[in-house]
Amino acid sequence: MFKSKSNQKEMGECVLLYPKIQELLKTDPAQKERILKYLSEIAADYKASSILVIRKSLDIVLDKIYDDINFNVPEGLDFKKMCEENNVVLVPNHQSHADYLAINWMTLKKFEVPLYIAGGINLNIFPIGKFFRTCGCFFIRRTFNNDHIYKATLEGYLYYLLLNGKTIEFFFEGGRSRTGKLLPPKYGLYQMILDAHSRIPAEKKRKLLFQPVSVIHEYVPEHKAMVAEMMGEAKKKENIFQLLKVFKLISKQFGSIHLNLGNPLEGFDTSNMTEKDQRAATYNLAFRLFNQVGQKMAVTPTSLLALILLEEPSGSLKWNTILNKAKIILAYCEKFDVPFIESLKEEKFVSTMERAMDILIGNEKVEVLGREGAGSLFYTVKKECRMELLYFKNTILHQFLVPWTINSAWINIFNGTITDGESFKRYLISARDQLKHEFYLPTTHAFLQKSLHVISSCVGRPINSLADCLSLSYLEFFRILKEIGVFSHAGNYIHEAYYVCGLSLKALKKKKKQFTFEDVLKRARKVFRSQLEIEVCVRYPESLSIPLLKSSLSFFEAEGYIKLDGTKYSLSKDNSIDDLISTFERFLEDSWTININPIK
Repeated sequence: MFKSKSNQKEMGECVLLYPKIQELLKTDPAQKERILKYLSEIAADYKASSILVIRKSLDIVLDKIYDDINFNVPEGLDFKKMCEENNVVLVPNHQSHADYLAINWMTLKKFEVPLYIAGGINLNIFPIGKFFRTCGCFFIRRTFNNDHIYKATLEGYLYYLLLNGKTIEFFFEGGRSRTGKLLPPKYGLYQMILDAHSRIPAEKKRKLLFQPVSVIHEYVPEHKAMVAEMMGEAKKKENIFQLLKVFKLISKQFGSIHLNLGNPLEGFDTSNMTEKDQRAATYNLAFRLFNQVGQKMAVTPTSLLALILLEEPSGSLKWNTILNKAKIILAYCEKFDVPFIESLKEEKFVSTMERAMDILIGNEKVEVLGREGAGSLFYTVKKECRMELLYFKNTILHQFLVPWTINSAWINIFNGTITDGESFKRYLISARDQLKHEFYLPTTHAFLQKSLHVISSCVGRPINSLADCLSLSYLEFFRILKEIGVFSHAGNYIHEAYYVCGLSLKALKKKKKQFTFEDVLKRARKVFRSQLEIEVCVRYPESLSIPLLKSSLSFFEAEGYIKLDGTKYSLSKDNSIDDLISTFERFLEDSWTININPIK
């Protein structure tokens, strides 16, 4: 399994000397064989010859299906030197199986830095699993909380890698995002790496640095399978035949992959920390890295087109309208430090957008209506592909939640729901409380401050309080709408999902006191179909999915509208759901009747 008998012996001895394993063996020496067996299951078997093969293969394959893979390092960061002098752990988000290949390929090609990559045991498939091991992949079980021997062995292996100066990579979300939204970090590997590093002898210890990496695909190869899982289909178990299907992708085009590095954060010594303090410090470190990854999630031409095209529930847009909206969105990005890829800058803007649209048309996601010579070409997302494009929209939607929420506030000002500064503040706080079930957001104070900053910047003068917003002139309102009205329906599909969930819960209450998630899902599908048909409050076909329904229920539970007892939900007697449903209904109706987007 390992590179050689001598290396296998050296690694085994090192792992067995790991302090936690020494403690285990003192009490139960018979566990040695089990530990070595686990180590054989976990460990990579790095071989330079395999890397040479994979480099040559990836040069051909990746060049064929991707326009480019961009590895963007912050100014002043010497990546190779950092990896040579420190214990470096890369912590990227995870969008595709291609992430393993792209990151490893780029660190090898640009910096000659090999990576030891934590992969799920589901990828250890004969015969490809053995090859993955020789490329630096080590395999981890999905769950092992109850097996303290396995956990200690994995930690011992991480200790071995750190002691030998190997650069490690693990995907902090614990799996691929099926929605495009960033998933909250898993803390297990963070904690084990911190513990393992803390037990390295002082004379051999290097500084431990966690390097955040934002992975942004312009197009994800597995999008169809991920959408199917979002709609309730069971995840298909990986097998060799599934993985070999990757060769079929050579006939498709996926644009570019962008790997944006943030600023590395230093780990900490856990030796003298209480379990509570260590957990809090690990949580803080993980979310600081998570926040950097989110901030570096750049707008790509595909995500930009998805954001624009999906605003129309069923209609189509002319190309010039699409370009004009894109320019306004990019102007917002430039003004408020939202990253976007280099090729979207002015000199390459049109050709980049054309290339992205060609990929969507070529991959049969967007339909072209009209005749080219007649000058009246329209572009529309195929109804069955809207959920696929939602994935790309979701990768950047968190960057535009503040302007969308401000637009939503204007609707509530115009319909009389918001009447003063205090009700404006309550609305923004409640909007954030809902959205935190979908995205990781800044603090309430930061959210309110950013809202004021955006409004002030749009009107060209300081707006010091939310009460001041209600005395803006018509010209100032128009200036705000001109800059951010393009986001007026950006998050409406989320409100629609919560509205459908509310109606479903109300309907279920009439039939039974308690109900399961499957009951809610079954009812939600019926409610969604009927609401979509009448097109009053619900207009977006992408407003129903398993993740959205789960986050909706999480919101209703957090707000006290429902209670969860084991696997059974029930409506609260203390908090009527009717008023909340009415609030969603009024907003959704008014968001279509009150037009606050000047570029319709």
